Amino acid sequence: MRTAGHAYPPCAHYPARRRNIVIDQQRTHRLVRQPAREALAALALAFAGASHAQDFASATVSDPGAIDRVVIYPTSAAVTRVIHKDLTQGLWTIRVTNLPEGVVGSQLQAKVRSGDAPGPSTPRLLGVEYEETPGIDFAGSPEGAALAERLKDAKQRLEYAAQDRAQLAQRDARVDQVGVRVAANATADGATPKSDAAKAIAGLGWTNEQKAALLKEARELQVRTEGIQREIDALQREIAQRGGVTRTQRTAVVKIAAPVPAPLDLDLIYMVPKAAWAPAYSIRAAGDRSGATVEYDAMIVQRTGEEWKDVRVSLSTADPVRASQPSEVEPVYVDIERPMPAIEGGMYGSAGGEMKDKSRFRRGKPGQPGERGPGGGGGGFGTPDSAAEKSDDDRAGAVLAELAGAARVAEAGIAASFELPRRITVPSDGTRKQRTRIASFEPEAKFVYTAQPLVTDSVFLRGDMVNSSSYQLLPGSAQVFMGGDFIGGTAMPSVPPKSEFKVFFGPDRAVRATREVVSKVTGQAGLFGGSVATTWKYRIKLDNGTGRALALEVLDRRPVSRNEKIEVKIADLSAPLSTNAEYAAGPQKSGILRWDLTVPASARGPAALPVTWTVQVTHAKDVQTTGLPD
Repeated sequence: MRTAGHAYPPCAHYPARRRNIVIDQQRTHRLVRQPAREALAALALAFAGASHAQDFASATVSDPGAIDRVVIYPTSAAVTRVIHKDLTQGLWTIRVTNLPEGVVGSQLQAKVRSGDAPGPSTPRLLGVEYEETPGIDFAGSPEGAALAERLKDAKQRLEYAAQDRAQLAQRDARVDQVGVRVAANATADGATPKSDAAKAIAGLGWTNEQKAALLKEARELQVRTEGIQREIDALQREIAQRGGVTRTQRTAVVKIAAPVPAPLDLDLIYMVPKAAWAPAYSIRAAGDRSGATVEYDAMIVQRTGEEWKDVRVSLSTADPVRASQPSEVEPVYVDIERPMPAIEGGMYGSAGGEMKDKSRFRRGKPGQPGERGPGGGGGGFGTPDSAAEKSDDDRAGAVLAELAGAARVAEAGIAASFELPRRITVPSDGTRKQRTRIASFEPEAKFVYTAQPLVTDSVFLRGDMVNSSSYQLLPGSAQVFMGGDFIGGTAMPSVPPKSEFKVFFGPDRAVRATREVVSKVTGQAGLFGGSVATTWKYRIKLDNGTGRALALEVLDRRPVSRNEKIEVKIADLSAPLSTNAEYAAGPQKSGILRWDLTVPASARGPAALPVTWTVQVTHAKDVQTTGLPD
């Protein structure tokens, strides 16, 4: 038992200095979680080599960090702030301040970057926590004080401008007085001596120069005054909007162990709502139909409350807000129905209400945002060749070409990420969408005309294209151009790489397709006249005014019987139907007629290319059929 005023006797196995270190280790291990023990062990070993016994040094610093990378999802974003500190040996608490409203505290992540092969002496992450401090008045916050100081400075500059205007008016009045005296050229007693023309001309010239200089200063002063007034108005609006709001301070608290003095590069990653991106396309066909270009862009919008300035951006198709797993399929039971009294104010409302649907409120564990930003370390866009191999202009051109290049596609499970090769700035302005280029590529394109004379006489140009890029084309809006002309808007479907998609480029006024019913006859049929047959004869005329032969796809229809007592036949086709496998497997079975034709350049006016066929519908006399359009 230890007595007052006496220390433990020295021990051969545990000298006093080493015993104190062990006690400190035990105390610290009780305060941290299991994953931190390895880092603290390395820290203790480093301290054990010190020349004298000491406690762990502890320090706290606050740093908002700098936004370096953003992964934008369809309905949210993962923001990465970077903090750099030179740490001394000890335990550190890094408080990352000014996190935005809406940050998801449960999804905070921290990462210590220590190179490819971190050693036992590099800084180690112990944990990360989220902290909120409510009730801080905006006027007393650093941001509010900064705005008030800026407003005071602007008002002072406006007052100085008013003083400059008054002084300018005095100078102008004095110049006017001198001008009057020069023009009058009179003596003090009113006499009129002989006129000196040279002096008068010189005096008038000086007066004009002074008036011109004063006018220039007045205009510059007016521009400066209007700019200051606009600045004051904007500051007053911002203070009025934010001044009455109490601001909650949101902070990430990151615990770090530094076994030895070392630099720290810390990444803090957090999720925020009110950010989104959507694909947008411009599809341009060459005027001579020799090819096409697809410009794949992203429309980015965010109103998270923080500005993304000069950041690296990745556009991800994942949606971490949604559940990563489906709801469970719950069993359902059947039993003898028993009367049950109604329960008012029940948890799930009236009997038979939403009890069976409560599974829709069960969410799986949200997906964790990964680091999808380009690269893993610092910024930059590659290492240029040495000066001996490239000139400055060549290096600058190479960097610019890389900045303007296409995004790099990164696959992550079932999602794709487009990593932009350049840094961009996205202000927190939900009223304005920013368009940025993902990629531009030339798809494999075959142009064909398509006619549906049952619907319209116009003949449309269609591009049958293959996605020759490595990008998944997501559903979105597209603007369509033919040559330099804007045709209109269309919808882009989801198109995987190497898959086909179709784009219409509007009607060609030089090509027409007209349809007519040549005849319609109804009469008896069958061996003894016990059936009724109706026969239609159709004709389509294809008029080609382009001056060149056209590949034309023509669509029409025939009735399809849904009853064995009704028979439909098609005959007398002037041209065979299409042999396209996709058409034969689907639309042809539903009664759609398709011809793949070549319309010669000579098919004009009376010489227009005809397409004819006959349709016959037969049924028994006692069978009443539904009406059929011509």
